[in-house]
Amino acid sequence: MNKIMSLIVVVILGLVLNGWAIPIVGDTANSTGNLGNFSGSFTYSFTNDTSATIVVNLTNTSPAANGGYLTAFAFNNPNNSITNASLLSTSASFGLIGTPDFNNTIPANPFGDFDVGSSITSSWLGGGRPLSGIAVGNSSTFTFFLTGSGFSSLTTQDFIDELTSSPSGQNYWFAARFRGFDNGGSDKVPGVPVETPPIPEPSTIILLATGIMGLLLFRKKLAK
Repeated sequence: MNKIMSLIVVVILGLVLNGWAIPIVGDTANSTGNLGNFSGSFTYSFTNDTSATIVVNLTNTSPAANGGYLTAFAFNNPNNSITNASLLSTSASFGLIGTPDFNNTIPANPFGDFDVGSSITSSWLGGGRPLSGIAVGNSSTFTFFLTGSGFSSLTTQDFIDELTSSPSGQNYWFAARFRGFDNGGSDKVPGVPVETPPIPEPSTIILLATGIMGLLLFRKKLAK
């Protein structure tokens, strides 16, 4: 029974402290072309201080009448914690960008320079045919396997708080690139987090876990 109770506490605390997904949407009011849009989620979780994972889920929600493909996206590297990365994507045409430094190596004017991302070409802006990007109504999942330092001190919120710095004053933590619209246009759309209900404090979760343990003990006594 003690092992079961300990496991309950560990699991619940793990869910609170690590691996929370934050929904994100396109900030179309500040896009450059007023053509593209997206929704999705961003999840950071660490294994230990030198190993972590980011999972980005993206859906192209651009108006269907004008088509368009999501061909790249990028985000930032808080405290320069990420020193190496690899990428696994459900869209095979996407590859990792931001190497080798993951520090302002992805220019995304007017939103500043980002650090880490993925694209169907070797750059965020891209070129050539965009048809291998994410089409309207389709979704893809991108898993970044990270190595570096200080990961156990980071949360998903730290990535959202890490903004670019640009002369235009349009500073963001995430941005997506769209090309191949039927009207010949392209777009750059920054991302913003969707407000979510506050996560319970660890002390609250401990009280919940204690209550569950009490119920288990009570049921054990009744079974005797």
